[in-house]
Amino acid sequence: MDFGEDKLFAYPNKAYGMPMDTSGKNTGALLKVNVPLNTRDTLRVGAEYQRYRLDDWWGVSGTGGMSPLPFVNINNGQRDRYDMFAEWEAKWNQQWLSQLGLRSSTVAMDAGNVHGYKSNDAVYEAQAAKFNATNRSKTDHNWDLTALAKFTPDNQQSYEAGYAIKTRSPNLYERYTWSSKSAMVMNMNNWVGDGNGYVGDINLKPEVAHTLSMTGNWHDAAQQKWRLKVTPYVSRVENYIDAAACPTCVNTRTDGFVNLSLANQTARLYGADISANMVLLSSSAYGSFDAKSLLNYVNGKNLTTHDDLYNIMPLNLKVALEQRLGQWRNTIEAKFVSAKANVQAVRQELPTAGYGLLNFYSSYEWKQARLDIGVENMLNKYYIHPLGGAYLGQGATMMSNSMMGITPPQYGTLVPAMGRSINTSVTFKF
Repeated sequence: MDFGEDKLFAYPNKAYGMPMDTSGKNTGALLKVNVPLNTRDTLRVGAEYQRYRLDDWWGVSGTGGMSPLPFVNINNGQRDRYDMFAEWEAKWNQQWLSQLGLRSSTVAMDAGNVHGYKSNDAVYEAQAAKFNATNRSKTDHNWDLTALAKFTPDNQQSYEAGYAIKTRSPNLYERYTWSSKSAMVMNMNNWVGDGNGYVGDINLKPEVAHTLSMTGNWHDAAQQKWRLKVTPYVSRVENYIDAAACPTCVNTRTDGFVNLSLANQTARLYGADISANMVLLSSSAYGSFDAKSLLNYVNGKNLTTHDDLYNIMPLNLKVALEQRLGQWRNTIEAKFVSAKANVQAVRQELPTAGYGLLNFYSSYEWKQARLDIGVENMLNKYYIHPLGGAYLGQGATMMSNSMMGITPPQYGTLVPAMGRSINTSVTFKF
């Protein structure tokens, strides 16, 4: 990765660009076996292995601050996951079904020694020496659990209730990014898209989410004319990995953004997903017309800091009218998103206004091919997507202060969403 000439490309000391190189490789294997034990019970067992390797370094540029050594951000980062799992499904009778699943996951992580651009820089030397002297080998022993019961009293309704424990170990960037010397270095480690700078924490613990959910499903007897599905849920996350103040950061920013670290805290989320569809008309001349809708709501809160959680989608609704006539399928869709007012203070997340969009999709299917055409944002409406992140497309590159008369990207602007777009694709089946 690098920056083009539209940015601050030429720096003092004959530095051209700001190269950033990443090499990653992910390999794995999955084995699953279904074992019907009898007419009632089915056992599913398996094992999974995922091997991930990552090198992240920033090459020398010029003879100034980005020299004479390449900046080693993550050296031989390793993340190996070894899983074994089993699920027991029992159909007790026509009305009751249960599922019980258990997964054991071992995540082994490590990384090699690092160094900054300069071996004679006191801050780089101190931070790299501290990181290199730390025991970077981490092994997490995680457990996942799922338990679900489904009740189907008749052919027009069913109900599910479930409890789950899900665990996530930190990724390589969350654990092994090490330097807080400057905003430039920390901005290069922004995997969040908020414009702030980040440094990792080797001692982060895995997140553990406890989730309760229920689902009610109502429909006509043939499941062809109408359907309503409602799923409320609540989740509490222990050791939630969230942004936190950075006590080791050595510089002060003047561009409005902030430099942050990471910490294990406690979070709570609750929400609901509601979907419905209904056949409005069915005729041989005009085909069938279906009305479909999907409503989503989620609320997230950091219980440790009492801050809102970052990047939470506000209340949103999709309403669509779909026509099927022979091999044709046409859909007109309206999407409504409410204003985003619950924003995270620690990341200085910005609120967004509500909006509505109109989309159109059409497809024609042959025996071995399918043509799809879509027009999204048909009215070419300007809007800001609530999860679009900070706009950093103008100004200098990674600087928090002006350089050579060019100001850095300034806090307060969000990424504009896409305007009208026309998309098409052809799919062939062999």
